[in-house]
Amino acid sequence: MTSLPLAHFALPIALLAAATPASVRAAPALSQAPVPPAFLKTENIAVPGKLVKAARIEDATGEHLLVVSLRAGPSAADNATPARVERYDFFASLYTRKASRWARAWLIEDVNDCPTLDSEGQFFPKYITVTDLDQNGIAEVTVPYKFFCGGGVDSSTLKVIMRQGAQKFAARGQTLVGANTESAFGGELVFDPALSLRQNAVFKAHLQSIRDKVYIEH
Repeated sequence: MTSLPLAHFALPIALLAAATPASVRAAPALSQAPVPPAFLKTENIAVPGKLVKAARIEDATGEHLLVVSLRAGPSAADNATPARVERYDFFASLYTRKASRWARAWLIEDVNDCPTLDSEGQFFPKYITVTDLDQNGIAEVTVPYKFFCGGGVDSSTLKVIMRQGAQKFAARGQTLVGANTESAFGGELVFDPALSLRQNAVFKAHLQSIRDKVYIEH
């Protein structure tokens, strides 16, 4: 009997790749790099307020720009104090390259409008993260920030928002005041119900980790 060479039975590499389920193939590597304000201006990307962070991201869905900014100024309320900073507007946008232009894929927007009272607002740029926790090749962007509106010593509202394409997850609560003392207060934390699902456990753990880094008032 004439034996056939092993190569006779081998499928072409391209056919093997095509036959491999998409879930088994390695996801494209995620990359990111900071970009200067001048680049945003060249690309006609508007920045409302003061730029907090800007990054260029590449993932399985294409090339993106993350732009995070904070605008602080007077309130437009009837009882506002003229020329006093009483309003903070938070913006985080992801733009996706479409041919020769950038189209906004999503926007995280929030406002702290606090006339007559003490007010503050800030992002935590060190903990604005770009990850691929579920290893599907699509970037997750996590943005933590806090704001305060009150007339005395009180905790701030704290939010940690994650976006992955059309999906949005959040951990919301209060900062902790007087940590390690008997008079400590605040520190509450509530997760979106969707984060209780098994497939979202890795996202919940990440949001918890970010929150734990920023929730204590110093």
